[in-house]
Amino acid sequence: MKSVSSITKLFAPIFVLTLFFGFNATAQEVMPQQMEVQEDFPDEDIKKFVAVNLEVMPIQEKYQEKMMESIEGSGLTVQRFEELSTAQQSGDIREASEDPEELASYNKAGQEIMQIQSEMQNEVVGHISESDLGPEKFQQIYMAYTQSEKVRAKIDKMMADAIED
Repeated sequence: MKSVSSITKLFAPIFVLTLFFGFNATAQEVMPQQMEVQEDFPDEDIKKFVAVNLEVMPIQEKYQEKMMESIEGSGLTVQRFEELSTAQQSGDIREASEDPEELASYNKAGQEIMQIQSEMQNEVVGHISESDLGPEKFQQIYMAYTQSEKVRAKIDKMMADAIED
């Protein structure tokens, strides 16, 4: 089984970005499409963006551990939970399992995970809001990260360098 720290090191930076962006999706729906993506952020802002992501990694680790404990406490393995989640997303959960007890365990764990994710999201968004960067600038850089190869490469390199240290 993968350890929490190996999962976090691989996926945490992008997860934080996705988590925060998902929280602000409603605001994006009312905003008109951006004409052009900003790519010329000051290095200081990019460094702050990377720092915020690194600061929330321990928060994520704490909640990822809670999610794993919740899944395993329901009697499922993390792998089996992921299999059932994938099947549910594709509309084939009944093909993945016909065992009513397993499906009940999956549903119970899923509800607990949604609650844990909500708690994590609140804590992460609060941390971003309190950072020197602020939520608006964070979101601007995130948008550039998702739409600009230049910005993504710069952030990915800074994240990799910071994680190696």
